[in-house]
Amino acid sequence: MTTFNLSISSSMANSNLHGDYSGNTRHGNNINSVNNNSGNITINQFGGRGTPPTDAEILQLLYTAKYESHKDRVREPAGGTCIRVTEHERYKDWLGGRTSCLRPDTIVCYFFFKDDTDEQKNATFALSSILHQFFRQRNTHPEYAHEAFGAKGRAFTQEVGTLWEILVKAVAEGGCGDVICAVDALDECEERTRAQLIRRIALPPRPHPNTCLKPLVTGRPYHDIATGLGAPTATIRLKGEEELNSITSDVSRVIDKGIKDLESYWGRPGGLGCLRDLRESSADRTFLSVALVLEMLKESGGDSPGEFSHIVSTDPRNLAELYNKILDKSKNPDTAKRIVHIVAGATRPPSLREINVAFRIRQNQTTIADIEDYSSGSESTVKDLCGLFVRIIDSKVYLVHQTIKEFLIRGILPGKWNWQYTLCPIDSSFILADICITYLSLEDFEQDPLGSYQGIGDYVQRYPLLHYTASHWAGHFHDLGKRQMELFESTRLICKPGSRRLLTWLGVYWENSGERDYLPFPNDFAHLMIASWFGQRSAVKSLLKEGGINARSEFYGTSLNLAALRK
Repeated sequence: MTTFNLSISSSMANSNLHGDYSGNTRHGNNINSVNNNSGNITINQFGGRGTPPTDAEILQLLYTAKYESHKDRVREPAGGTCIRVTEHERYKDWLGGRTSCLRPDTIVCYFFFKDDTDEQKNATFALSSILHQFFRQRNTHPEYAHEAFGAKGRAFTQEVGTLWEILVKAVAEGGCGDVICAVDALDECEERTRAQLIRRIALPPRPHPNTCLKPLVTGRPYHDIATGLGAPTATIRLKGEEELNSITSDVSRVIDKGIKDLESYWGRPGGLGCLRDLRESSADRTFLSVALVLEMLKESGGDSPGEFSHIVSTDPRNLAELYNKILDKSKNPDTAKRIVHIVAGATRPPSLREINVAFRIRQNQTTIADIEDYSSGSESTVKDLCGLFVRIIDSKVYLVHQTIKEFLIRGILPGKWNWQYTLCPIDSSFILADICITYLSLEDFEQDPLGSYQGIGDYVQRYPLLHYTASHWAGHFHDLGKRQMELFESTRLICKPGSRRLLTWLGVYWENSGERDYLPFPNDFAHLMIASWFGQRSAVKSLLKEGGINARSEFYGTSLNLAALRK
């Protein structure tokens, strides 16, 4: 049975915060100066204009994640479900002793954590998104965000403590009534920033006469979450294990709606009621397993009650068995596994166009034309290979649920099923690094470089995997650690000083990383400088043995200067 955990806090959190730094040091966006031959070069963090940002520009800085589209990933609930929360007496008490209806002056902000994309698994993105919503809804001057920018520049959006302090002060002094911050799936936030966020949510309450910040958090009750949010003076916890009757009723509503939808889809109104009793008797009646079995029925290719009954009656008894059954149906298991490696290990959800090239490309291919049928991919191609294991939303490919990663990624114990624990994260990083480097090595980028085009947009459209590979190859290569040397020789071609390949991928990276806002484009980087910039230690050691330590960039100085800058 699904475990449900809801923590709701009525704390007006303490604003005396430590401001822990939680930025992504790999990309090193917190840059104030560069030391080169001429001395100390100051970099203007206002984008070179020398004037403070406007309110609109502050809002743009806070728009670090596309939170609206993240919400769209969540399916619409079946009618009548989830009211167990809003009708619960403890929820009503938390809301303020009123009915479950919100007051007109209440502001509701939200964020949905997901562990399959960088911008959905970090608490800094969550708080930036909440602040962006808050300032937009209140339509007021973001005073405290301006103060933080003045003190820290763009880096203020990378600090959990600073963002929380801005939120607390803005709510406390805004006079706008309750502000509810709904945060879903906290367990899918990465551990470091999650711990920082939990500490702040769980601080003792500090009431304010006019306003109250009300964090509402859902997630699986992992030990650190349960203990961190468990202070009875600060939080009210609704435990899913104590709401089994309500959850069972909700699952039944989902089954009823799913069967009605199937009857409509197959043109058999009222003709599939027999499936209800079979599904009701299933051993694993979680929302996820019910949804997956309903999808299996829809995509079964048949329309007879007998065939449907067979699918339901042979329904696996737990999620692990169900996942294994879905993947075992793949028409090409090796390709399916490669796609799963790509989707599970990618820095962000890949698009269908990107997946279509990525799972086909191999090291022996030297041009785009060598990639067989790269232009013929479609949603059905991915679905045929991976079945219900993936979801495609707005032409982006996702694993259908976080528990699939837990099923696939190798643990201490051996797997019971064919596919269980068959993925190792370092293998996923290796596959992705190899794909990226192979793609950037294609002759097309030497013969048809970015410099021959007016803008990056048209060029990236011409080469569908370029945006991802240029932006993320170095990160995947970095994650290989000592295994970097297995692909090191392949990196020489794309890091050859002055080559069109180098200037092409580096130009796309520079445009998308934000470096261009306050740093000049490094058109004179040597390989050692690139390895130093991206923190590729094994590659740096190998390149140092070959010499070249004295190579110099006109603006950035030597590789040693770069290593110090990016530390």
